[in-house]
Amino acid sequence: MFKDISDPIYQFIRLYPKELKIIDSFVFQRLRYVKQLGVAHMVFPSAQHTRFEHSLGVMNLAGEMYVSLGYKDQRLFEIVRLAGLLHDVGHPPFSHTTEVLLGDKSHEHIGKELVLGEIGEELKSLGFSQEDVELLARLAFKEPKDEEERSLSHIITGELGADRMDYLRRDAYFCGTSYGFFDYRRILNHLERRDGKKCVNKSALRALESFFLGRFFMYVQVYFHKVVRILNIHLLELINSYIERGLFSKEEFHQLTDAHFIALALKEKENPLVRRLFLREHFREIYKGEDPKEFEQVKSYLLERFDEKDLRFDIAEKNLIEEEFYISYDTELKELREVSQIMRNLPKVQIYRIYIEPRLKEHALQHLKKTA
Repeated sequence: MFKDISDPIYQFIRLYPKELKIIDSFVFQRLRYVKQLGVAHMVFPSAQHTRFEHSLGVMNLAGEMYVSLGYKDQRLFEIVRLAGLLHDVGHPPFSHTTEVLLGDKSHEHIGKELVLGEIGEELKSLGFSQEDVELLARLAFKEPKDEEERSLSHIITGELGADRMDYLRRDAYFCGTSYGFFDYRRILNHLERRDGKKCVNKSALRALESFFLGRFFMYVQVYFHKVVRILNIHLLELINSYIERGLFSKEEFHQLTDAHFIALALKEKENPLVRRLFLREHFREIYKGEDPKEFEQVKSYLLERFDEKDLRFDIAEKNLIEEEFYISYDTELKELREVSQIMRNLPKVQIYRIYIEPRLKEHALQHLKKTA
């Protein structure tokens, strides 16, 4: 017994009865109202997709990767798929953009609490043991206790995990860009387990390079887009103002959805913080560079001439390979950077920007031109 649902990335995603029970819970349904890319739809209008469909995609892909890697245990198959389904259940409104408002917690911490609590009780009513629930939480939230669990956890959240593979293709599709597309099927067909490590056979090297290049361009062109970044800053300013006004508390923040804040904002059409976000009255970029020292010099120069409240500073950094990945060459494993010139030369993404209140843009640019 199963149910197939349509999906633009995989055509169909198959759901089994136990998974449907979890999907139909209020905790998981909340993800329908949390956009995958925060306010990026203000720049890429079709980026309206949510954590809900992404989570379904990760579950689907995690199951495929489990099988591709040669695992056979059916119970573990169920747990890995559910771990993929629930890996993002703790995301706050607007996803990663607002995670700083969770204090000393992260969306993984919140998700783990939900899985071990409310969702865990539902899982146990479906026949899973306490040990199964705890294993699921460790796999979903990157807390494996041994090498075997680490291999299983990497299926979901690893360097080439289902999470990254799904969001790259899904984000590219809904943003209307081609950067994030890569031959994921060839990668799946050439996944291997060697010496306790997940690796890819040399036959899929070009597809693997395409994955990492796609990730690079998605960060540069979409995730770190200059307007997306300043809108993220303005969004945090708006939400913080609501917290200061007592409209909700930080403690309940992660239980809310994007719609909660949009409803509040639409009642305050003259609020400058709202207008910056919804009417494109956002601060404008006046400086962009890749040298942190130059950035600090320009920052100091501008702070001497303009009021700090009229400036915003942004540092966007990302390592494209956060842990070493291996290629299977006949009888041996080789590091990806060793066999790929593209990967050896793939730079860290680092973009430093300064924005200013729109009416001061030309004045600021004239100042910067004098000191160029």
